[in-house]
Amino acid sequence: MLNNHSHFSLLEYYLNHSEKLNWVLATIVSKEGSSYRSPGAIMLVNNLGQSHGLVSGGCLEANIVLHAKKVFDNEQAHFVEYDMLEEDGYAAELGVGCKGKIGVLLQYITTAHHDLLALLFKCMQAGKTSYLQQTFLTPNSAQKALNELTLFNDVGQLLLTTTQQSNSTLNDAVVQMVEHDKAHCNVVIDGAEHSVTKVSAPINFWIFGGGSDAIALVTMAAQMGWRVTVVDHRSSYARSSNFKHAAEIVRIHPDDFSLSPQFQQIDAAVLMTHNLNLDAAWLRLLHKSNVAKYIGLLGPLERRGNVEALSNIEDKAWLMRQVNGPVGLDIGGELPESIALSILAQCHSILHNRNGLALSGKFINSELT
Repeated sequence: MLNNHSHFSLLEYYLNHSEKLNWVLATIVSKEGSSYRSPGAIMLVNNLGQSHGLVSGGCLEANIVLHAKKVFDNEQAHFVEYDMLEEDGYAAELGVGCKGKIGVLLQYITTAHHDLLALLFKCMQAGKTSYLQQTFLTPNSAQKALNELTLFNDVGQLLLTTTQQSNSTLNDAVVQMVEHDKAHCNVVIDGAEHSVTKVSAPINFWIFGGGSDAIALVTMAAQMGWRVTVVDHRSSYARSSNFKHAAEIVRIHPDDFSLSPQFQQIDAAVLMTHNLNLDAAWLRLLHKSNVAKYIGLLGPLERRGNVEALSNIEDKAWLMRQVNGPVGLDIGGELPESIALSILAQCHSILHNRNGLALSGKFINSELT
C-alpha cells in the first residue's frame, strides 16, 4: 500500500529546520464517518506559529495551531476532537462539508522524539515500511503517555520508543496489523486507546532524461512528496541547478548500469531521453528488474513501436501491460507543465488502482467521443 500522507517530505523539511525552533507534531489518530484526510495524516507546527502539512482540507489547521500554542506552553500532549455534526462545534462554525469526526493528537517534540522521527525518515529513505504508535486517550493518571512515540519495523519488531516501558500486548497488536496489511488501526489496552499507522516509503519515481522539458515533471512530483531520481549520462543534461527538487541525479549510461537496490525499488518511471536507443536500453533494464508498476514513454505511437523494437523485449504481453505510450491522459496542452500534469495524473491513478475518470461519473467532453 502506498503512502498517501507525505511523511517523507514533511519529515525532510522538519529535520532540515529543527535545530533553531521548537515543534509540535499533530496526527489524525481516530476517525468516524467521512473526512478529508485519513488516520495517520500529519502536520508540523513550530513555535513561530508556522505550519506544514494538512490534516483536513485546510479548514481546521488554524485552530490546530492555536491548540499547538498550549502544547508549547506546558510541553505536554493534547488531544482534540473535531465533530462535524455538532451544531455548536468549531467545525460546524466553519461550515465544513464532511459529516464525520476526527481526533487529532498534538505532541511536543523532544530530543527523544527527534531521534525517533530521524530514524523513521531513514527507514523511508531506505525504502522500508515502519509502524508508528501513539497513545491518544488514557486514564487521568497516565496523561504523560500521550506524548510518547513508538516505532516498529516492517515485521512489527520494536525499533525505538520515547517511553521507558514496553507493552507486549501492543507489540502483538502491531504484529497482527502487519500480517493483515492494514494501513491504520486503533487498539484499546487497559483503558488506553492507541493509534498505529503504517508509514510506507515515498513513491520512488525515476525519470530517464534530463532535458529542460523534465524540469516541470520533477518539480511537480516532488511537490506531491514523491522521491524523484533523474538519470542522464550526458554532460549538458540533468544539471543540478535546474533540477533542485530531485532527490538524486544519476549520471550513467544504460550500458554501464547495474541493477542497484535503489533501482529494484522503483514504483514508476518515465522514459524521456528523446533518443530512441537510450529509451530502448532503459526500457530493457526496467523489463529485467520488473518492479515498476508504471512506465511512461514519451512520444507518439510510431515512436513507441520503434523503441520497443530496439529494446528486443520478446515479452509482448509485458510491453502491452506495463508501458504507457503515448504517456499521459488526454487533457490538452503542449507546454512542459501541461505534459507533466498529464503524466502524473495517469501515473497517480495507476499507482493507486484508480480508473482516472471523472469523480462525478460524467463523461468529460462527451461530444468528442
